[in-house]
Amino acid sequence: MSIARTSAIPTPSGIHHIKLPVTDLERSAQWYGAVLGARRLTELDHRRPDSTLFAVVLDVPGLGTRLELRLDPTTAIALEGYEFLTLAVDDRAALDRWITHLDTLGITHSPPVAALVGWVLVIPDPDGQRLRLYTTAPHGLDADRIEYASPWLSTGPGPESRPDDEDATNSGGEPLCLAARCTALPGRGDLLKSRLVTLARATRREPGCLAFRVHRSRQEQDAFVVYEEWTGQEALDAHHTTPHVNAFRSGAADLMAVAPSPEPLVPCTRI
Repeated sequence: MSIARTSAIPTPSGIHHIKLPVTDLERSAQWYGAVLGARRLTELDHRRPDSTLFAVVLDVPGLGTRLELRLDPTTAIALEGYEFLTLAVDDRAALDRWITHLDTLGITHSPPVAALVGWVLVIPDPDGQRLRLYTTAPHGLDADRIEYASPWLSTGPGPESRPDDEDATNSGGEPLCLAARCTALPGRGDLLKSRLVTLARATRREPGCLAFRVHRSRQEQDAFVVYEEWTGQEALDAHHTTPHVNAFRSGAADLMAVAPSPEPLVPCTRI
């Protein structure tokens, strides 16, 4: 389809605001407040006629516009891993100051990654959507130093998996994905949920963790599925030795009918 160009194209006067879907308004508002110094503009809270809150608006220093957090769990879950916003920082020294800030807060982030032009730092928000900090000063590295294989650097769609890839391990730089199902003893589902949520929060702070999500069955309230994504086997092995995993094992052992058994996953397509 071709579109004929008109003689006069209207010009916008700028960006009115950026909208981001989230699964939990209060949690995300607190996270962006701690990480970016965002201030909630309560006078702009979005409420339905029954007073139900469905969106909040944040004033983010340096952003140049406002950030709206919209309660939309379905979209937020679907966009996990999406790089929705990239903010500019001056140089590698500025990026290192951000790392210190994030480490002080205990916020999960990537290491500095050599992108096409500058250094980039990737910060998953509470829903796994990726906020990025990119240096305006080039890194000056040779092209062969660009980290195309980094799981933190999106390089676009790749080829579909070949049939002989189905049994391949995580040897080509692809993230390592697993799913585990666990079932609580009758009446202990809420306690197991609490233990799993505590485990997930601590796990997502690990540098090699790309995703760790806990789901509860709608049909069977005592059944849970945990989805994990790691930078590689080394990161997963290190996870199994952490204090929070040991604490989960000892604290949840008497809550489960059957211990979870993680199942490795292989994507059908790499798109």
